[in-house]
Amino acid sequence: MGVGMSQSCCQGESQRVVCDLDHSSSLSLLYLDKEIEDDLTSTRGSSDASSRASHAGQAGKLRGVPVLRVQAAMPVLAKASSLDRTGIEELQNVLRSHGVDTTSWGSHGTKSIEHLFWELFVQHGSILTGIGTTRLKRVTRLLKLRLVADIDGVDHVVLSRLQFMHDGQQIQRQQLPLRRLAWKLPTDSPLLPSCEANVYNEDYEYVESWRSCCMSVLEERLGISMTTAQQQLKEVANTYTYQNDDNVASEGYPGLNTLYGVHQVTFRVVNPDHSKVAGIGLPLGQEFATADGHFSLERFHCKEPIPIGSQLNVWFWMPCTEFDQACAGQSLPRSDCGESPSIKRLEAELTFLKRVPVAPAISKTASMNPGVAGKEANMTKRGAPNAHLRRILANKRTDWKTVRKMANRIMDKDYTLAQFTQDLAAFPELSLYLRDGVGETGSGRTTDDEYQRTVCAFFAIYWLVRLDTDGRQGFCFGTDSDWNVLKESELQDGQVAVQTRTVSPELQQRFYKVDRRLAFFNNAQWGFFRRLMVDAGLLQETTAGSRTAYKVQETRMVSLLALTAIHDIMKMENLLPTVQQEHHGYHGYAAGDVIGDHDTALCYILDHYTELLPSFKELDPAERQSVQFTQCNLCFNHGWLVQAEAPPGAIFTKFREAIAKDRRLHAGARDVALYFVHWLTDLAGAEPTPLGGCEKFVIKFPLHVLNSFLQSFKLIEGITSSTETQAKLAEQAERYDEMAEHMKNVGSDPAELSVEERNLLSVAYKNTVGSRRAAWRIITSVMQKETTKGNTDNAAYAKEYCKKVEDELQKICDTILALLDGQLIAKASSGESKVFYQKMKADYYRYIAEFRDGDAKGSAAEKARQAYQEAEDIAKKDLAVTHPIRLGLALNYSVFMYEVLGNPDDACKMARTAFEDAIAELDNVAEDSYKDSTLIMQLLRDNLTLWTSDQEGGQA
Repeated sequence: MGVGMSQSCCQGESQRVVCDLDHSSSLSLLYLDKEIEDDLTSTRGSSDASSRASHAGQAGKLRGVPVLRVQAAMPVLAKASSLDRTGIEELQNVLRSHGVDTTSWGSHGTKSIEHLFWELFVQHGSILTGIGTTRLKRVTRLLKLRLVADIDGVDHVVLSRLQFMHDGQQIQRQQLPLRRLAWKLPTDSPLLPSCEANVYNEDYEYVESWRSCCMSVLEERLGISMTTAQQQLKEVANTYTYQNDDNVASEGYPGLNTLYGVHQVTFRVVNPDHSKVAGIGLPLGQEFATADGHFSLERFHCKEPIPIGSQLNVWFWMPCTEFDQACAGQSLPRSDCGESPSIKRLEAELTFLKRVPVAPAISKTASMNPGVAGKEANMTKRGAPNAHLRRILANKRTDWKTVRKMANRIMDKDYTLAQFTQDLAAFPELSLYLRDGVGETGSGRTTDDEYQRTVCAFFAIYWLVRLDTDGRQGFCFGTDSDWNVLKESELQDGQVAVQTRTVSPELQQRFYKVDRRLAFFNNAQWGFFRRLMVDAGLLQETTAGSRTAYKVQETRMVSLLALTAIHDIMKMENLLPTVQQEHHGYHGYAAGDVIGDHDTALCYILDHYTELLPSFKELDPAERQSVQFTQCNLCFNHGWLVQAEAPPGAIFTKFREAIAKDRRLHAGARDVALYFVHWLTDLAGAEPTPLGGCEKFVIKFPLHVLNSFLQSFKLIEGITSSTETQAKLAEQAERYDEMAEHMKNVGSDPAELSVEERNLLSVAYKNTVGSRRAAWRIITSVMQKETTKGNTDNAAYAKEYCKKVEDELQKICDTILALLDGQLIAKASSGESKVFYQKMKADYYRYIAEFRDGDAKGSAAEKARQAYQEAEDIAKKDLAVTHPIRLGLALNYSVFMYEVLGNPDDACKMARTAFEDAIAELDNVAEDSYKDSTLIMQLLRDNLTLWTSDQEGGQA
């Protein structure tokens, strides 16, 4: 759902960033999410037991979620101003007489005195006991629902993470869906002199039954109807609990102690993939929001009155283990001073343990020939395009013997991760991360971070080629402190990667996220990883007895390793190249400009200063071209494709241009697959924790998104081979469905189609749809005959068969119409191509009108008429009367008038005019189009003869 922003979004506090798109139906929320440091859910039963502050002034992330309207929870009022002011003042006096100061209530996350009055006297959600004594206490009963769903193999629980309240406050917390149970006292007043012992009882006669309220919580908070709940939710046996939490210092009402009686029960979503539960963010575990019908974002913005009790909740799904650990309030180790160190410091310590030490050989390389060139040297020819880079790598050589050994041994069981890491010293470019004078990187990380991330990308390659041995375990679980790969059984026994005694085992487990790692291990589509490696030419399938085996292709693997070594070096700002005069305008950079984008900077080096990078310049020439293709040419955003964030043109423009440019050389599916392998391993290594496994994917990247990426790779690779050559071959073999598929891919090319390509497209779809049109006519005729004969069974079968053909016709027509509207018409530059595509568009709407009836027929006919008319207007202006395309337009337009519109007079008039105008100019027909023009003229005359005889027969 698109999210626009109203003017009110920019007013005042940046905390409240919301917009109301449609007050009548659908609603969308855009808000600034304020992160709360160390935000752990409190163990209290209270709805107040969480962070309530607005956190104004903190930085945040802009988020957008759709909002579902739900039934209002219990009684609400139109306005707080309609409450009994005298009663409110009396309540305030009662509280004051008991030492409760209410002057600060209603701000900074607290509730107002009006809210408490409403809660006591209108909602009947609480009572006050101990009136006239020193033991004043608010008593409330809550029903909490724990709703659990399986998301990517891990149990998640739904929680409210943000609430927009009726009083204009925005409160962050992690809270289960809940509601207050109503009190049904024998007296009219909720103000009681004493707190009876019975009030602690689970089944208190004066409180609403929690069991009767379960469905209302689901409906009022999450928008789950009773029918959906009965069909899609199941109560989990033996999960119901009740507990009292007494004398809690309420954060909602400061100074007023509260007794919370909390009923909690668990429900499980039976089928997270069912459409009935899509509204609560399933099956992907997406954020969603709910608001009752009284809540208005516009009024919230303007701080206008909203009924008390009305609210908007933003919900999210959290792994159950994380939620349980947070609720348990696990103790943290104490420092010598007895103070708890921050969770972030402990997490940083654990992260540091998962880094790898720098290989001595790399340190040695980094210490050789130190020195930093001055800035002025960058602009000299001798130092171009970066004197620092040139000096550091001067006279350095890649140890290709070791690199080839790495490639050949990477699948060997006895080639350990430690040996692989030591061998990385073969690439001199890795020493750039350790040089003095390089400092911080343009990515905001230290150079050591970038070194660790590069090593992690190497490790991802190591694991992915070893899927049959220890690769899956290493990718998901990481290693112990001795660099031994962890096994699944060890995780289940409490082991984590690189354990330490300085942090409690419980906290290490929490940060390690065992459930996510096991879910990835069991549910990742490992076969797609393997297939991609094969497609890229990195692995070759072989046979070992009756099973498939794989071996490494040395030359290709060497290229991938070299690419990984050099890919991120330009993230170090002191190494960025300066554009030289002879390259002025390179990717938009002027001579003298420092190329700030690290990908473009690397491309500049690869394009113009190949000799600077030893691990690139000495590659096999064909492999060097492959690496250059993947790094410099594609400009492809895969995330846009998988998550549907851009139209096809934006996604594939540069991609198709690169393919078309390099196809005449050698680029194809193999190089595209290499690009995707590098993309995957680079992203897998995005966390600087090599010994922890590929944590970016395993614990921080949604598995369903990664699986979507993997599944889409084959589709993208196919674009490289679906050429017009294949389309011609399919035509010769009379396999028109395949020809149409090839031409659809060609038609998605950002460049305008040539005349030959245009004609191939027309032939492909005309034959594809033509066989179905003929079949439809035959089946329709048979159905009519069988119906006339009274053979109902045969007629019914013919009708069913006819429906199947109609569905195929519709699909074909929809495909070509989408291509025409989305690509071809917009790219048409000449009058000839514009008429061609508009006529084609009209033809396929005409085909739809032939087999549809009712409104669908009328709609298709009208769209066909409009397209024909548009084509005719352009043709009259830009094409000669003898032009084959203009004549073909007249032929098809007149057929449409006669057969679909049922207008024989206008059909004959159009055909006759086109024929006679062409006859008059026949001597001026171009030689190359004479045959086509005269053939269409003959068809026009045949139609005129047929239609005229039909009219004369009808009159007779």
